[in-house]
Amino acid sequence: MTHSRSKALTFHLIGHAHIDPVWLWDWREGHETVKATFRSALDRLRENPDMVFVHSSAAQYAWMEAHPRLLDEVRAAAGRGQWEPVGGWWVEPDVNLAHGEALARQALLGQRTFERQLGRRARVGFLPDSFGHPGTLPQLLRQSGLDAFVFMRPSAGELDLPSNLFTWVGVDGSRLLCARVECYNSSPNQIQTSLERNLAWRPEHLGHWLGLFGVGNHGGGPTRRAVANLRELAADPDWPTLQLNSLSGFFDAVRGEQAPDYHGELQHHARGCYAAVSDIKRLNRRAEHALLRAEKLAVLAGPAGYDYPAEALTHAWKGLLFNQFHDILAGSSLQSAFEDAHQQLGEVLSIASRVTFAATQAVADQVDTRLEGRDPDEVIRSLRWDGPTWVSDYGDGVPLLVFNPDSRDRDEPVELELNDWHTPHLRLIDDRGTEVPHQRLRAESVNGQGRPRFVFRAQLPASGYRLYRVLDEPATEPPRRPLLSASPALLENEFWALHFDPDTGGLRRLVDKARGLDLLAGTGAQLQVVRDDTDTWGHGARAYRQLVGVFGGATLEVTETGPVRATVRATTRFRNSTAVQDFTLYAGSPDLHGQLGLDWHEKHHAAQLVFPAALSSVSATYEVPYGHVTRPADGEEEPVQSWMDVSGTVRDQRGAPHPAGLALLNDSKYSASVLGGELRLTLARSPVYAHHDPATLEPAVAYAHLDQGLQRSRWALVPHAGDWRAARVPELATQLNQPAVFTREYVHAGSWPSTHSDLQLEDLPTVQVSAVKQAEDSPDLILRLHEWGGRAASGQLRFRGHILPVQLRAQQVLGLRLSPQGAAQAVNFLEEADD
Repeated sequence: MTHSRSKALTFHLIGHAHIDPVWLWDWREGHETVKATFRSALDRLRENPDMVFVHSSAAQYAWMEAHPRLLDEVRAAAGRGQWEPVGGWWVEPDVNLAHGEALARQALLGQRTFERQLGRRARVGFLPDSFGHPGTLPQLLRQSGLDAFVFMRPSAGELDLPSNLFTWVGVDGSRLLCARVECYNSSPNQIQTSLERNLAWRPEHLGHWLGLFGVGNHGGGPTRRAVANLRELAADPDWPTLQLNSLSGFFDAVRGEQAPDYHGELQHHARGCYAAVSDIKRLNRRAEHALLRAEKLAVLAGPAGYDYPAEALTHAWKGLLFNQFHDILAGSSLQSAFEDAHQQLGEVLSIASRVTFAATQAVADQVDTRLEGRDPDEVIRSLRWDGPTWVSDYGDGVPLLVFNPDSRDRDEPVELELNDWHTPHLRLIDDRGTEVPHQRLRAESVNGQGRPRFVFRAQLPASGYRLYRVLDEPATEPPRRPLLSASPALLENEFWALHFDPDTGGLRRLVDKARGLDLLAGTGAQLQVVRDDTDTWGHGARAYRQLVGVFGGATLEVTETGPVRATVRATTRFRNSTAVQDFTLYAGSPDLHGQLGLDWHEKHHAAQLVFPAALSSVSATYEVPYGHVTRPADGEEEPVQSWMDVSGTVRDQRGAPHPAGLALLNDSKYSASVLGGELRLTLARSPVYAHHDPATLEPAVAYAHLDQGLQRSRWALVPHAGDWRAARVPELATQLNQPAVFTREYVHAGSWPSTHSDLQLEDLPTVQVSAVKQAEDSPDLILRLHEWGGRAASGQLRFRGHILPVQLRAQQVLGLRLSPQGAAQAVNFLEEADD
């Protein structure tokens, strides 16, 4: 043990200026702050040749491209070792809420920007202000080209660690040296108080420790007075050795020191942020999956002559990644700042939509869409006059190409409308001429008599497409009579019987018909309201379970029924708020879907969707970025991505136990809890925008509250026989969030077949191809595989005629770089050889 005042103890002091690009200000003010802070930091470096300044967030360096002389000075300081890029990512994101592949792109774009602008990459991961870290993060940081990690949250009062210097062992076995810092900034006048705290904070057995100094949050960095105070303390014999250094220099000094292993997550801080500002979280989820789908389809369209739109996609990713900054995605910024985020994420979605459409059109140009090889006389035919207008098609019916972006075959519902179809006839056939059941729906427009809307289930090959065709003909076969029925009290198919509660509109019973088991211990899909007196961050909150009331006064009605699906709608109310929830079952499918419109007008409360499963011996599993984690079923609020699961045993009427489980999927929510067998998904919170304790709210002020007004979300329930892996829950969650797309095409000859699959996985039941893109610097392709089941996997990937053997550790993320000739190389997030 080194005495805390001994000169044998070395404190490595690193200049820093934590800059939130958006928080209690907008991005414009953030830009101004970065520019001023860079200028100040450069001045301090010139005055102190032994000083090093560290700064993260490649997006902020990209801003400085508008100020080339300033950026030239930063580059020169980096060249002489006085300026160290850290973090390696585009911003300092919220790593609980961002998709794992989005974090991969944080690294790809961040490290490439550092290398281009500064001639060097970051070595040290750096997230001092993010609000908690999942157990998958060591692998993600390793794949980002980083060999150490610095963080501050959760603090010592929130999580016990074996040491503030430790080796974090990730869920896949990745190991990373980590340091938890006492604080990420210091006083502008002196650093003595920070050092005093750090003397008690440091691991006592170490001869080296670190401290960050400089004004933060709104920038500033080291000041002359603080540096002068540091020099005075360094000359004082009663203080340890004070050495100005870099973060990588500190880790080089301690790499051989004792750093005990730590397994698990680094949680929790600010649990309210998992649900704050629902609309920004919904836009984030949509944008993530829209970009991933657009990239996959752009690659699929490459052999059709489509030029991969790298520049447009990179621009879109930068817009998305910036808005995953922790004070934006976590919902802790000003209301006006979110107006900018809405615009920027809208641009991301627009780019993804344009790329998706262009790619599907390029493929459609090459597909032979003729019926039985017949060439049409006209590609837009006016078939007959029906009174108000002509009935038209695209040459021989209307060909529909439906695209599956996923690496597994899908059986998926598809909805679409047709124009100028003023006819009662509608026959749908697949590429083999087999009639496909469909169901007419109400058109989107009230004037939509000539635009029939319908739904059918498409059977789609992995990473490919299939041709369907709509014909103006009566069905040749009578519609089958599925085991599908609906009434205001009961909705059922051959798999499930859903019994509705007449007051709350929820599920009084959820009966597995094959096993005769009721999987609910109370009312399921019930909307409950709980008290939430916390600030925006949810400081001090561990759970949101203090019940205030339940949405009730239900109106139940059957809104659709037919050969494909049936839906029961429940309309309920609580005080000033209204909820409209649709429950849908499909014929011949175990899918159970919900669609919720919540018009929320409560303050200092939260709304939750509740499913009390009748389970004992429960295991609760949550999706996290590129992985999953099992957590205690103790009712505490936890971050979740697109799915969560409870598995255990349920008793039948005779008391015999049976393995069973419920998985809850969602398209836009990130906050949930499990208590026993009860799942709760938090839908909305309503504190005041950017309210941070201990600031008090004045009674006379009309504050703006979060989540007021209408929000829409979709969920799916996957009951299963106790194994969420066998139920393919992660793949179903991807299907919910990244659905198939279609394009209408006219009839023409083509060299491409009516159905095609680019990629297949063999003997890899728990592996998914999460991303397919063109490499940044060549025509090579990048495929990202993820083992989602927690079990080592070994099998084959077939891609465009090439057979590639693959092996993955449990929960491993594996990148493959494929040359046009089919040569494969394992790569990291930077698209470089994985050591």
